[in-house]
Amino acid sequence: MEHLKYLNVLTISFRNASELEKASRFNKSFSCAIEAVSLVDFRDSRSLTIVALANLQHLCTLTLSRCMDLEEVKIERNIIKGAGCFHSLRSVILDECNHLRDVSWVTFAPHLEVLRIAECNGLEEIISEETLGEVAELKGNSNLFSKLENLCLHNLAKLKTIYHHALPFPLLKKIRIVKCGMLKKLPLNSKSTKRQRLVIEGEEGWWKNVEWKDESTRIAFLPSFKPYVI
Repeated sequence: MEHLKYLNVLTISFRNASELEKASRFNKSFSCAIEAVSLVDFRDSRSLTIVALANLQHLCTLTLSRCMDLEEVKIERNIIKGAGCFHSLRSVILDECNHLRDVSWVTFAPHLEVLRIAECNGLEEIISEETLGEVAELKGNSNLFSKLENLCLHNLAKLKTIYHHALPFPLLKKIRIVKCGMLKKLPLNSKSTKRQRLVIEGEEGWWKNVEWKDESTRIAFLPSFKPYVI
């Protein structure tokens, strides 16, 4: 396959760490063709090193599905200064990764547009302040989710936090939160989406229990709510 010099797009599904690591070592012309990666039934380890993904500089779509043993994606300091780290990544989908604790590594995707997480029963927070604190280069990063357009969180029984502080979401169009009963606070304030009309879909019972930063924030987002209909 390395001799297919006109190859433009390659989509691969991986089932173990060794397969992924081999792909990340493909010669440059070949790895540049990889735009979509799926990690499916990924069961052979509790951790995944982020460098294996970051080396795929044209990666646009990343899916982790049924990675039942995966607890963390390790962030290596040496990739922070690497050229093109996740700069092409636009869509991340996580499904049935029950031991995953957080997904702080998505902060390395400055152009992320879609983040969808479902059926991850162990997930307690999306972006961990503790993890960011361990990576000094990410402290005070005001560009978190600056390109995000769609955030979908579904059936996350333990999820308590998206991010501990309010963030600007200049392009955010829709948030869908379903069956996330422990999620009481959103990373929003009255200035988060000043120029963009945001739709927040969810169950009416959940919406009534949302704890707002202040009254002005609550008033600002009251018109945004739309009851979620299955």
